[in-house]
Amino acid sequence: MGFYGKQPVTPEKCSAVYVWTGLGEPGFFSVYVEGDAQNYSYGFDLVRDPHFVGGLRIDAMGWTGPLGKGTTPYKVSGTFPGMFRSEIIISGSNGNFTIPVKEIPHDQVEEYIKSKQLETV
Repeated sequence: MGFYGKQPVTPEKCSAVYVWTGLGEPGFFSVYVEGDAQNYSYGFDLVRDPHFVGGLRIDAMGWTGPLGKGTTPYKVSGTFPGMFRSEIIISGSNGNFTIPVKEIPHDQVEEYIKSKQLETV
């Protein structure tokens, strides 16, 4: 039986962008996290820490078990509404990491979404 908890993250491979949705409107953060999780891990997810009051902290979560030797790379992404912050915190089992946030202006959102769709093909 597996257990649910924080997963290790590779800070250099994490990124965040803030997408402005319109003038005078709050946007959302699009967060991408990568790491190497203990074998056998699955069900990766990003979860906003509801108790953190200093901005935005995202926990990299997943299920692990049964335990096996070695690690497996994983990638996970998520979106979170909120007001712009120039940095956010990604929290994993190996620590908390501050990462910069890139801004996508409201007039470039369509191009950004199209570029993300092309990456998944």
